[in-house]
Amino acid sequence: MLEASYQVRVSGVIPAELLAELRDLTVSVEPPETVLHGSLPDQSAVVGLISRLHGLGLRLIEVRRLPEEEYPQSPPDPAR
Repeated sequence: MLEASYQVRVSGVIPAELLAELRDLTVSVEPPETVLHGSLPDQSAVVGLISRLHGLGLRLIEVRRLPEEEYPQSPPDPAR
């Protein structure tokens, strides 16, 4: 499976210790929720993220795989 972009919403604010682990994702706080947005390499990474959030007692609101047209654009390949 190819890398895909996801949006994950949780209730409340994500602790700083987890934010350090999520440096590859965009994090925005939209009270009373926190929204994570970014690419994950495969479904096991999605499940791992959800498990980590659950282990911290955060309430999962939504996990959404973004349509391809909403994926972040890759930088052009300089070799081309």
